[in-house]
Amino acid sequence: MSVKMYGLIPPKPGMGLDEFHDYYRHPHGTMGRHLSTMRGYYQNHRIETDRLPAYDAPFEAVAEIWLDNVADAVNFREEPVLVKYLIEDEPKFVDMDRLTFFAGVSEVLTSGPRWNIGLHPGDEMWNPARSPMSVKILQFILPDGNADWAQADDEALGEKLGVFRHTRARPIAEVHDNAPTFIGLRELWWPTRLEFHKSADREPAALRALLDRGGRSVTMLAQAERFI
Repeated sequence: MSVKMYGLIPPKPGMGLDEFHDYYRHPHGTMGRHLSTMRGYYQNHRIETDRLPAYDAPFEAVAEIWLDNVADAVNFREEPVLVKYLIEDEPKFVDMDRLTFFAGVSEVLTSGPRWNIGLHPGDEMWNPARSPMSVKILQFILPDGNADWAQADDEALGEKLGVFRHTRARPIAEVHDNAPTFIGLRELWWPTRLEFHKSADREPAALRALLDRGGRSVTMLAQAERFI
């Protein structure tokens, strides 16, 4: 189990996508690496794919912050570096009216690639804590989505897809005051977009079954860039 804070980031109106993604990486991401309570920091930058339904949400990136405990999630927006530098920087590239947060406790279904099944040695060595970039599906389940989004055969479906990591997260009540922005989050990781496309083409029914059970959701493919 791990505690994470996610920020779903819509670009500032009138800002081009290249400028948005670059500004988020630097200077904002350069400053963001120094938060004192943070134990891991990923920037998830949305990328295009025709293997998922058409994307119609405003979010173009997702901040992913790994924390030690629920208390750090509750007090996240009060962290000194964030207060002194990052909060005032956010309006320079973010549509603040639509910025959305989700805090969750993650359950790991698949922790890494399976061994001894003929994978490339580089694939067997893959680890999100050491890989500078990877690709993942982020599926945030909306409050009017399917309450039964997490099911017993999730892990098996993920394994059919050859996922390298598979997690589920449920909202932290202390952060969301029992009115969460999302009722759940699923993350499916691959080392590259090509590997995801191969999986989606090989097992389209498994991908559809796994994602359809979320109902209404914000679902994107993203390039996960590890800053810490």
